[in-house]
Parts: sequence; C-alpha cells; structure tokens
Amino acid sequence: MIQSLEELVVPGRVLRLFCSFTDPPKEKFVVIVATNPFCLGFLINSSPTELQKAKKHLSDELIRISKADGYEFLTNPQPSVLDCTLAADFRSGRDGGAAYAGLIAGNGLHHRRDTRAIIAVVKKSMTLEGGIAKIIIRNLAGS
Repeated sequence: MIQSLEELVVPGRVLRLFCSFTDPPKEKFVVIVATNPFCLGFLINSSPTELQKAKKHLSDELIRISKADGYEFLTNPQPSVLDCTLAADFRSGRDGGAAYAGLIAGNGLHHRRDTRAIIAVVKKSMTLEGGIAKIIIRNLAGS
C-alpha cells in the first residue's frame, strides 16, 4: 500500500493527471521519468500529431504501447504513443500545472523492456536537451 506522495511519484510509475498546460486542458496519462532533482513526465497520447507523423526524427521518439502490452487503461483500438519528444516539467506548475487525478491500475511500466525502450530513445533524442536526457536516464536506470 502506498503511504506517501514520495512513494506514489516514482520513475516508471504511470499516473493520471489533470494537465492544465494541454490544449484543451484535460486528464492525461503520464509516465514519470524523473523525480530527482525535479519531476519530469512523458505524456501518453492516443495518436501522434501530424508534425510527428511528418518528421522522422520526431516519430522515432515515440514508443507505441497498447492494451495488448498489459496497459489495461489504454482503450484505443490502435496503439497509443508514449511521447518522448518533450519532458513535461511538473515543478511548481512550471508547465502550467498538473493535478493528481488517480493512480493507474498496475501503477507502472509493466515490462522492464519498456523502461529500456525509453532509455534507448532518450539516449538518441534530437529533441531533449542533453542535461534533461541525462537526468531521465539516471532516474530510470535506478528505478
């Protein structure tokens, strides 16, 4: 049983957050990818954006995940995408704010291969700033 916020928000955990920084603001599934020195997350989107579809370097930074992979909370008939092109910064609402909306059943990445896939994408990322990429890799490698 989770006893504290520190136990809830850990690298690799999937949370449902209300994100006021999305357009329109809405609840999103977020994979927490770092908590030290600050909290970062990758959003799970139902589909890639048109720009991500058009630009290979962006589509290469998406990881397809689905209900068939053990993520029962994903209800789309097609795979969703874990968007590794942008790490949302949840420090003091810097990205406009997010509020905890619920713990996802299973409460984290189901397979070590998913964590390894994120690390592999982040290592080659053309969109993440180098220091942010290092923080994500360090946090996920220790999870």
